[in-house]
Amino acid sequence: MVVRLLLGLLKGFAVGGVVGYLLGLAGMAVPPAWAAYLTAAAVGVVIALVAGKPIWQKGARIEVGMKAAAGAVLAPLMLLALRNWLNVGLPFTSLPGIPEIHAPEGMTPTIGNFAVTSLTLIAAVLGGFFDADNSDKGEPEAKPGDAKARLPEAAKATQDPLDFEPEEEPAERKARR
Repeated sequence: MVVRLLLGLLKGFAVGGVVGYLLGLAGMAVPPAWAAYLTAAAVGVVIALVAGKPIWQKGARIEVGMKAAAGAVLAPLMLLALRNWLNVGLPFTSLPGIPEIHAPEGMTPTIGNFAVTSLTLIAAVLGGFFDADNSDKGEPEAKPGDAKARLPEAAKATQDPLDFEPEEEPAERKARR
């Protein structure tokens, strides 16, 4: 579980860092609120697609869809908390490719509102949670005919009406024909 948690944190650092850096290159190192929250929702969806059970794995669409919906809601809420309570100044004034970090009028660049740091923290937390929650191991691969074999005896006795297979005719009935 610790390995999966660390792997999710790394995925989150990568996704959030890249998206935040691209925002900085676009001139929005400290984005306005509307852009920050929309970007956070998008990062929540993207990290849900790759962390934990990825979208391309067989039978993962429902789980990933639920994770993506949760990520789209949780990421902006986490950004709201970061922007309100993490008002620590940045220890740097520029990044490679981003010559100077400019904030909108009346704002100072902080860890909570700087796109690279805030999106990286949000994606890392969500990625760590989604990967640590993924528990594929320990459950054997299901085979098509094994559904009845895993059921308890009481459940085997009641046959599903949609799972009807004709039985052999009793010998008495065949004899009467």
